[in-house]
Amino acid sequence: MPVSSVFDMRFPPDSAEEGYDLSLAIGADMIATTDCTGYDVIRDLADPGHVVIVTRWSTRSGGEDVLATYPADPKIGRVTELLGQVPTGFLGELADNA
Repeated sequence: MPVSSVFDMRFPPDSAEEGYDLSLAIGADMIATTDCTGYDVIRDLADPGHVVIVTRWSTRSGGEDVLATYPADPKIGRVTELLGQVPTGFLGELADNA
């Protein structure tokens, strides 16, 4: 069953660019893993520090495996420093709009 993960982050104004760059790097890391079929990094036009990462996975277990181990990556450590907390997200399924 295909699933997506969603991480919604709000970086302080003085670290908005660094947060955005880290988000792009995190997305690129995901696409290089097994079962990741794509990703989007969405930046709020009105608030450049507001960034959402959406990744798509061919299987739930593939997404869970990567998301369980990826928090040890130094990029997540830096994101945590910038946000003042560990970024949180979730795996979910897309609604069938047919």
